[in-house]
Amino acid sequence: MRTPWALALLVAAAAGRKRNREQRADAATARKRARTQRTEVRDFYRNATALSPVQTVAAVVLSHNHEGTVKRIADALSEEVDSIVIVEDGSTDNSYEAWRAALRSHANAKIIRTPDVHEIRAYNRGAAIANADVYCFLQDDDIPNDRGWGKRVMSLFDSFRKQRLAVVSGLATEVCQSEWGEAQVEHPKAMKNPRVTRRIPYAYRGVPFAFATEAWLAPLCVRADVWADLGGFDESLALSGEPGIGLDIHLSLRAGVLGYAVGVFGALFERGVGGHGTVSSPEKTKLRLRKRAEIGARIRAVAGCRWPPEMLERARLLNEELLERRPGTDALREAREKCARFRKHPCRRPP
Repeated sequence: MRTPWALALLVAAAAGRKRNREQRADAATARKRARTQRTEVRDFYRNATALSPVQTVAAVVLSHNHEGTVKRIADALSEEVDSIVIVEDGSTDNSYEAWRAALRSHANAKIIRTPDVHEIRAYNRGAAIANADVYCFLQDDDIPNDRGWGKRVMSLFDSFRKQRLAVVSGLATEVCQSEWGEAQVEHPKAMKNPRVTRRIPYAYRGVPFAFATEAWLAPLCVRADVWADLGGFDESLALSGEPGIGLDIHLSLRAGVLGYAVGVFGALFERGVGGHGTVSSPEKTKLRLRKRAEIGARIRAVAGCRWPPEMLERARLLNEELLERRPGTDALREAREKCARFRKHPCRRPP
């Protein structure tokens, strides 16, 4: 016959086992609930509907102290886009007068003047007066002399309305630190991050193109309806006088979070005519490096990391299902190897 003390031990042990079972069940339920909530939060592409057709494109050009490129840009844009908006942002040379002269023969061109408000704000103000289905943001140190680039980007937007293509770069993209574009991107040497730009590994009807997670200026082309949905570039990224970096990647990820697709094609512009103004002195270089770290954190905060696995996987599937692989490029191999390293560090979930 068991003593009261032994019976008490048995009762306590049974109660402990019951509590452990209940705790394990609660933990399993919590994990399941968390997975369900995470799936709901991270399913950026649920309930996605096809976008409407696009017919017109406007070039929104930022102008700041590149008087020597004005006429060449104006001539290159002739018959390439439906309308032109120049944002003359506080130049101290004769850029404004040069634009007025160069655009006299353009029937649908506007020039607005801003008091050196910064690239982000200048682009937003230019888009506010543009009237087109697509805005293509250009810089005044690039000559858009690749004939037909405007028609190609409009064709891509129309061809992939079902996939909700909304943001397209004509320069380059980056996939887990594998840089894709049709020409080598010349990064400022002072930035200490040299990359080999790999040829875009896919094509659509002969046009080099790939879905990706981010799109770089310039040109950076955005559907006008999606631009309104996003509220334009985030003006809190930089103040006047600070480098205009990261605004394109930040906007791309914000578009991805809302269920839009992002892509890159090759616009073979004449690049960097006039140099990199934000690294023209040691002080400016230090400021750019500081801002790069700060804006990098802001970019990662949009979706938890720079390259969200859900967006990478969707881009991969669209590329394999809808596009043709191009031979003679190491882009896919390099991207696979680098993305494998990033998968070891889980993407933090935004609050």
